[in-house]
Amino acid sequence: MADPRKPPDVGSREPGPAGRGHRPLPHTADVGLEAWAADLPGLFEEAAAALGELSADIAPGVPLRDPEPIELDAGDPVGLAFTWLNELIGLADRSGEALLRTEVERVDAHESGGRSAWRMRGCAWFVPLDGKLVRRRSDVKSATYHRLAVRQAGEGWILTAYLDV
Repeated sequence: MADPRKPPDVGSREPGPAGRGHRPLPHTADVGLEAWAADLPGLFEEAAAALGELSADIAPGVPLRDPEPIELDAGDPVGLAFTWLNELIGLADRSGEALLRTEVERVDAHESGGRSAWRMRGCAWFVPLDGKLVRRRSDVKSATYHRLAVRQAGEGWILTAYLDV
């Protein structure tokens, strides 16, 4: 497992054929994000990184608590992205903490009751909001299905999401 205190290698902040990254997207009432990566675990990590950056400012060296294990299921990749983002928002909200980073072990399709379904497994690290080293940037309430997309693009994947703030 990677050192949770070290930020993940996010590569470029601009879309490109190789690497991974994320950026905020403008919206009149809410806030959006776009993430890209070569594989689905990386894509979900990048979406979480964008969510974390939109939600809080975190100074380097903030002490961590143990990671929160996360296992989710959904009917398709879009539903899984919706569930993932809302799980992270809910965990942060319930604990009064900010999302620092995530590690996604697996995202894959499987059969469930004769139907195709998607699942993921990973973990998330959170840090307490203290108003000094960890300050709330925006109060993200939930992910929405508005223009939510998970799609293949060339040899990689792109996730687009809009968040209710």
